[in-house]
Amino acid sequence: MRTAILERLRTARKPIVLSGAGIVGEQLIGLCRDLGIPIAGVCDGSVRVIGTDFFGHTVIPTAEVARHFPDPLVLISVAAIRDVVDLLAAQGIDDWVAAGPLLEGIDLAQEDTEIDFVKFSIESCITIHRAFLDPAQLFLRSVDLIITERCSLKCKDCSNLMQYYEQPRNMTVEEILHSIQTLCALADEIMEVRIIGGDAFMHKQWPEVVGQLVGEAKIKRIAIYTNGAIVPKDEQAALLQHPKVLLVVTDYGQLSRNMGPLRAWLAQHDVAHRILTVDSWLDCASIEKHNRPRADNVAVYQECCAKNMLTLSSGKLFRCPFAANADRLEAVPDLPGDYVNILDADLSSRDEMRRRIGHYTTDLEFLEICDYCAGRPLAGKEVPPAVQTSKPLHYIKYPRT
Repeated sequence: MRTAILERLRTARKPIVLSGAGIVGEQLIGLCRDLGIPIAGVCDGSVRVIGTDFFGHTVIPTAEVARHFPDPLVLISVAAIRDVVDLLAAQGIDDWVAAGPLLEGIDLAQEDTEIDFVKFSIESCITIHRAFLDPAQLFLRSVDLIITERCSLKCKDCSNLMQYYEQPRNMTVEEILHSIQTLCALADEIMEVRIIGGDAFMHKQWPEVVGQLVGEAKIKRIAIYTNGAIVPKDEQAALLQHPKVLLVVTDYGQLSRNMGPLRAWLAQHDVAHRILTVDSWLDCASIEKHNRPRADNVAVYQECCAKNMLTLSSGKLFRCPFAANADRLEAVPDLPGDYVNILDADLSSRDEMRRRIGHYTTDLEFLEICDYCAGRPLAGKEVPPAVQTSKPLHYIKYPRT
């Protein structure tokens, strides 16, 4: 397939536009330059890069490619390939190439435990594009796994809604493991599982969860999210050293009270990790009914940067963490169309459940829960990060009967 794609690019009699001004796009620009394949333009869907220079090209919006290039061949480098294909189709563009196969064979050796995200991004692109080109496969790009509602912080603008929990609890390990086993039995491949809360380390049985995930051949990578308040025990180091595992730590300064000891522990035990710092958060943590027209909720959903962050919550698969936690909090009515209960005993057919998950992850226009969300676009109103609240925030409840 790689040879056929290269030949198509070399013989193209139309301008080639690269979709994706990111890590993978950078690799492809270099590859095309080395092979003498001219790139006429670069597009991207992120407002953060539109208008910036990317290797001599001013990045244009993906939604406006046809205005700049009426009949292009688009080389797609982004993981969200379906979103790009849909945007191109809306402009009458159906000539595109998934770049994933071009990247196969690139040296992805990793030398540092401060993880090389070039490696991860390229691996993701290859796997995701391969799955997109084979629609019979049930491939899940990323799944957030909620194991706890507990967190060492109480950030009033937390997009995962931890600030609303009055009596946060851990999920039982039996419930978590059953959900993992069921999802893996249904899916053909899961690129990444992200263990979240709250703070994943607040659940004392997190090693059992990680051990189960590591043993699942269909899961390619496990990311554990924490905030620098808890340092793992030395006897837990071997589990975190597994090549599938990445520890992602957000450094909130003084609030991350054990950041120094954690950094030292990670270095001592040679654990793959990434430490993030943030200057601002998007203002997207309120829960209220907006009563928007359908078209407005469709727009909120289409612009959402979290709509592909599948989240598994007590056996229910949601499109995003907001929907999952709003449901857990009973801050929205029970809306069965907004999730797939993978533990549904009434669905005895594996094929039917796979079909339902496939439809849910690819074909929805919006969720009913979107009407309770302020929206989460790639860029919008920002607030200072990690501002603490002394008590849980109030919200309207819709008790389950």
